[in-house]
Amino acid sequence: QLHPHFLLNALHTVVQLIPLDPRGAVRAAELLAGVLRSAIGEHKEWVTLRDEWDFVQRYLEIEAIRFGERLVVRGEIDTTAIDAQLPSFALQTLVENAVRHGAAPAIEPTTLRIRARLEAAHLVVDVDDDGVGADLALVERGGTGLRRLRERLAWLYGGGASLVLRGAPGQGLGATLRLPLRRAAPEEDRDE
Repeated sequence: QLHPHFLLNALHTVVQLIPLDPRGAVRAAELLAGVLRSAIGEHKEWVTLRDEWDFVQRYLEIEAIRFGERLVVRGEIDTTAIDAQLPSFALQTLVENAVRHGAAPAIEPTTLRIRARLEAAHLVVDVDDDGVGADLALVERGGTGLRRLRERLAWLYGGGASLVLRGAPGQGLGATLRLPLRRAAPEEDRDE
């Protein structure tokens, strides 16, 4: 589920840190190992927003080492939404897309804003950046992450879920994921 460039960039960051900050290199390697362990070991179709957000925060810690002050993250996760379920790696896909298209090409700091809330009978997740933006047609065609996420949404929800992208060159990018509300049954919580 993770973009291969993330792994290569993270490993490159660890190598660069070794002579400059050995303790920082160890911390980065441990974070990377944790992210990879979760990504490789995750075989569940559904996860709680809480678990997905924990995973995304570890991913963003690694990216923060790489980008330094060029990446500012603002998380606004409504506590009423934290136990809602979503497809595994759905939020991570949107965040990785924002880092790749928003922060990576930017010279100036890029703010990444991640919001999640309940609206009526839906979980709504917004991922926005104020980075360099991009042509939405190129973003849609450019990688497999968004395409695979859309395919999974169609398979899991039929027409009940939506993923809407917005933005333009010079105006940042945004994505809104709207899912019918699904909560874990008590038995599912114990099994996880």
